Amino acid sequence: MSKLRKSGLLLTFILLLVSVVTACGSKNNNASSGASLSASESASASASASQTASAPASSDDGATTKKVTDGMGREIEVPVKAQRVVALNNFGDLLALGVKPVGTINYYLDKYKDEPEAVAGIESVGDQEADNEKVLAATPDLIIVSNYFKPEVVDALQKIAPTYATTFGRTPYEQLDDLAALLDVEAQKQAFLDSFKAEAADAKEKLKGKIAAGEKVGILQFWSKKIYEHQTKVFTPLYEDIGFLPTEHVKTLTATTEVTQEAVPTNVADADRLFIMVDGQADIDTYNSLKESAWKNIPAVQKKPGVPRGQRTLERFQRRCAAMAAARCR
Repeated sequence: MSKLRKSGLLLTFILLLVSVVTACGSKNNNASSGASLSASESASASASASQTASAPASSDDGATTKKVTDGMGREIEVPVKAQRVVALNNFGDLLALGVKPVGTINYYLDKYKDEPEAVAGIESVGDQEADNEKVLAATPDLIIVSNYFKPEVVDALQKIAPTYATTFGRTPYEQLDDLAALLDVEAQKQAFLDSFKAEAADAKEKLKGKIAAGEKVGILQFWSKKIYEHQTKVFTPLYEDIGFLPTEHVKTLTATTEVTQEAVPTNVADADRLFIMVDGQADIDTYNSLKESAWKNIPAVQKKPGVPRGQRTLERFQRRCAAMAAARCR
């Protein structure tokens, strides 16, 4: 694994992970195909689906397929060792597991344009939404989506190849466990986690003296002209591995929640710093406007800290976060 790839994976896990949440679904297969759910509906789907087992499978020794239950509660038959995966979600998770999809949408390809080796040879199966004809042309033996896709969209994909829905709202580590079991790449998962834990520990050490102990962070995601907040489990690595604390407001969240611009100052009043996730220049412009107007009295905004070495590390975390999107925050 190249230094760039390892760095990108670490930074992504630190600040989003994965399965962002993703307010996390592709604009494409959700909006254009009618597959999108509201944040509360997505959370509800996640809660109900998480009651069922996901990747643990039943198969006979020597069998080429196995039966699994996905995040939509469907029992489906999938390859024991999928060779040609089309990833409409969880693209970054698959790369972390050493599984290179044969196809994905341009959303992910664009996010990785600064890491050409990561996407070399991967076919586009649509722009901001999947084109089923292009998915078919990629000849997948497995398609991966998220369980916030509408059933009729998944049914159409199922006619092309076995389609597995991951569970929106799980922690980054739970998403990796699920996909590693599905794809039979447990060894690769453990290798990645060992590497990640070592790099996270190194990052934490480098941040000593740059980031005060016990700092609270407010995390806001701009997505499709809305703003979202996420419960703490979405950012498990940020809290558990780096050591930041959630705000008091975030502790009360049990699901991904849309928040108004007016409510943000109260919600992040006790934050020592803000992490802002954006999906393009329009979001950056909106944030810059807000911090000079409606959000100018937020304590974390007023601090306007300099950019010490440790802060640059955190900013790199944020930039890489958008590239993986997890399935979590997209």
